[in-house]
Amino acid sequence: MTRQCTPNSVGTIVLTIFSLPGALAWGSLVADNTAVLANRNSPESVAVAQHYAERRGLTSDHIISLDLTTTETISRQQYEQYVIQPLRRVLEARNLASRIKCLVTTYGVPLRVSAPQPTEEERRWAKDTAHRQEKALIHLELLEGWVKQLAASESARGESPPLTKDVPSDTQRGSSALLNSVAVAIREAITRVGTIQDPQMARQKRQELAVLVQQFGGTDAILQEQQLLDPANPQQGRQQVEEYRQQIATAEKVIRVLSAAPSDPHRQRAYRLAQRVFGLRGILVLAQDESERFSYQNGDASLDSELTLLWWDSGDYRIAGRIPNPLLKNQATTLPVGTIPIVMVARVDAPTAELARHLVDHALTAEQHGLSGKFYLDAQGLKPDASPSYGFYDQSLRDLAAFVRRATSYEVRLDDSPQRFSKPGEAPDVALYIGWYRLRYYEDAFSFNPGAIGYHIASGEAVSLHDPDEPGWCKNALEHGITATLGSIGEPFLDSFPPPKDFVSLFLTGQYTLVEAYYLTTRYVSWRMVLVGDPLYNPWRNKGTAAEVLPLPIPPGDLKFPDPLKARQQYHSLMQDSIAQAERLLEQLGSDSGRP
Repeated sequence: MTRQCTPNSVGTIVLTIFSLPGALAWGSLVADNTAVLANRNSPESVAVAQHYAERRGLTSDHIISLDLTTTETISRQQYEQYVIQPLRRVLEARNLASRIKCLVTTYGVPLRVSAPQPTEEERRWAKDTAHRQEKALIHLELLEGWVKQLAASESARGESPPLTKDVPSDTQRGSSALLNSVAVAIREAITRVGTIQDPQMARQKRQELAVLVQQFGGTDAILQEQQLLDPANPQQGRQQVEEYRQQIATAEKVIRVLSAAPSDPHRQRAYRLAQRVFGLRGILVLAQDESERFSYQNGDASLDSELTLLWWDSGDYRIAGRIPNPLLKNQATTLPVGTIPIVMVARVDAPTAELARHLVDHALTAEQHGLSGKFYLDAQGLKPDASPSYGFYDQSLRDLAAFVRRATSYEVRLDDSPQRFSKPGEAPDVALYIGWYRLRYYEDAFSFNPGAIGYHIASGEAVSLHDPDEPGWCKNALEHGITATLGSIGEPFLDSFPPPKDFVSLFLTGQYTLVEAYYLTTRYVSWRMVLVGDPLYNPWRNKGTAAEVLPLPIPPGDLKFPDPLKARQQYHSLMQDSIAQAERLLEQLGSDSGRP
């Protein structure tokens, strides 16, 4: 059922800001930290970029024209050749490399980057990975039988826990199902061995089972199943546990370093160490990671999200899949020295160049006169659950409704049922909308006020911003006058969306621009999400009064932005040091790391 509170035409913000260190910044990202990108092969793109620069006070040297295709998709090779390299050169030549914290892509700049094709070396590694995975699965099935046989042959007299039902020997079960089946069999075997009355027999069976557990999960599994350690010598057992913990921590670090710089010897060492410390389970985990990496599964991305890693070389990060966002809730403040900085990216784009220009105009109107209207929040009545479940996001919508009612005078309409705001005229006077879930089908229920913000939590709502036949939410909301939105160019997985309560509550403080609030609450970069709207948009700047305390992260615009060229050199030097350290750690673990 829809609920309402007292209406207000503008919606006064009543928030207290106590936890921000230093002076209040009120959206510290400014024009001097921003550069706008245009496609020189599209006069409309150049016009949108110039319009943005004029309205936001960017100087001419902050407008960068690139030689790009006019299609919405480019290849990874084109991205490297026509976006990354020339953009870096221009920023360096204009002495902007250390000043630009935010990039604005515009109408006419491609929307997505396709996944790269594997190299010949990567194809060879992928074949080797598949072979290792197949061997590990076969061994794992044999191991399952041995565990069950050992437990059944010497079970305690009297009643015993039932054994797991036999599962057909078939590698097509997949690694996850098989690993789980063996883990259950091990737990049952430990229980049975623990009921053996004869101390000598119990010790023998415990040792035999420890060997099988070691094969299954290495030192890590033995640590998890400490019942297998000799109970007659607890002091020695405690020392062994501590040694195992140190060994596991060391092995994780070494494998991570070797995997980040794959080569024939590095891969051989990583697999050898994975088998020793993490057993067959470790081999399968490493093989799955390599399979995704070398096939570039999930290697496509929105151009904007990939552009966040402007200063990272392609070999410095994993292209396949998604990367945790260093700016999420100020995680960048904990990154080590030498880490390459990232830039924030937003898109001034729409189905037409005129509509793209309106994004800037409407943002400025809302900043000057206030963002008026109602907040529409469309939950589904789902039971709250842990992040990142559907229940978590549904609860975040309800929490946002409560927060806005408590901290502002905006009227809130919360629909907490499976129904949606879907009928024409059902949601007039919109200042903000967030809801779900009709997949890639915009429902014309909204009339957006200038400055309106909103997004629909569903997959693929930004597959295209220009295709006339595109049914998705973002393109159609932009046609109907929304000023800022976000969505994905493919399957993003639920946790890629900013939680509504986190994103909007930060934005409402006026301490953050649109792009800052987004990067503080979106979990991944080098991924499929895209933010559409003026990144400098801040309709609540300087409009806060005392009422509620919020824990506020530092605005990304205030974070130190090191010289990216020096940072990249430091990063590469640190990586070389890490590899050398990994070699030393391998020697300490007694690994036969010198031979393939």
